[in-house]
Amino acid sequence: MSWRSALLRSVNGVIGAAGWQLQPRSFDFDDRLESPTHLAAMHGAMAAQIAPWLERQTLFVAKPLPDLTAEIATFYAAFLDSPFRRQLGESRYNNCLWLHLLARSIEPDLIIDSGTYTGASSWALSRGAPAAKVASFDIDLSNLKLRLPTVTYVEADWTTFDLAPYAGKKILVYFDDHVDQARRLLEARARGIPLAIFDDDFTLGAFPAMAHDGAALPKVEFVLDETLRDGDEIVWRNRGQLARWRIDRGYLDRARAAVRATERVPSTSLVTGIHQTPYRIVSLHHDG
Repeated sequence: MSWRSALLRSVNGVIGAAGWQLQPRSFDFDDRLESPTHLAAMHGAMAAQIAPWLERQTLFVAKPLPDLTAEIATFYAAFLDSPFRRQLGESRYNNCLWLHLLARSIEPDLIIDSGTYTGASSWALSRGAPAAKVASFDIDLSNLKLRLPTVTYVEADWTTFDLAPYAGKKILVYFDDHVDQARRLLEARARGIPLAIFDDDFTLGAFPAMAHDGAALPKVEFVLDETLRDGDEIVWRNRGQLARWRIDRGYLDRARAAVRATERVPSTSLVTGIHQTPYRIVSLHHDG
């Protein structure tokens, strides 16, 4: 055992009684393949999962990506050189890659990134669609690690953005803002958004750690779950405390009516060893 490990164990022994634990600071791909043949095989395995999903899409019209393995390899190298590899609270590699490829395939004129945080999502989206206008929104931009000249960063909610100049244009919205996702579905429909990507859309069994005291509920998964009954309470435990959220079936049904079609992207976690909940893609009806 190294002296660092021994020290960490000793400190954790002291603070563990208070319910805390220190973890080594770690980053995606600190431990990674280096042999070129096997690294190429990893990129190829990613492409083998992603390509068929893009090719059969009905949620959006996907531009063909002729050399997907090379595209993934190039993005992987860029990610390793980026400031977004920390595992805590970032849009990690699998999801950053998906944002890049979705933007590349869809070729939107406008991308709205709701939930800037450190800037990883706007970085990946702008890489995928360099010709698009990218506007990134957060109520607190103090965590931003990289300010791109091609991205407009706004310390406000995405609903403050004037969409009128983009009437008739192709718009893509990405939500990773820890806000009620039914609300975001209704807002997107009302504003004529055709397609939205949702992060942190956890299932009923997996949501408690990302409920944010209920502010991030309901998830899209709840909106689609017709077994949730009006007036019932969902009760969960977070950090030792019980929390409750009452189901409003009418509200869920109104949000469900905004959804034309939806699907999750394939999970690539087993290929990379980086475990993330796959994104939810929603094609929306339009008001009027």
